[in-house]
Amino acid sequence: MYYALLVGTSPVYKLDKNGNKIVDYVDGGKTYYVKTGMSEPLYSEAVAFEGNIAFAGADLLRQEFGISDENYEAVLVLNKDEIPITETSLIWYQTTPGEKTIDDKKYADDSTADYRILRIIPSLNNDRFILAKVVK
Repeated sequence: MYYALLVGTSPVYKLDKNGNKIVDYVDGGKTYYVKTGMSEPLYSEAVAFEGNIAFAGADLLRQEFGISDENYEAVLVLNKDEIPITETSLIWYQTTPGEKTIDDKKYADDSTADYRILRIIPSLNNDRFILAKVVK
């Protein structure tokens, strides 16, 4: 499996019919593009890890934590504080993480992720991460 951490946001630019950014102006050799006013999340490069993932046990979680089995797809169990994932992180389980480059920096392509963290349930020796399927 792989995980990626939310590291910031990037503006969304207006595109022409060929998918190229529309130039707003050029100043001192630097090109500025027309922004839509929206932003998209940026995720760190994907990092490989090992853990236990289960696709059953919904009745127990629903009773114990008040979570509906309609809201999640799987539960990931890891040793306590094994990796730094949070409720903003993404998980790749059966998919190879995609990659995108922005301003010469590499980021994980969030559209290729399999799951997002819905909730974290800590305990003494391990952490359980409730995973929701990412609609592709």
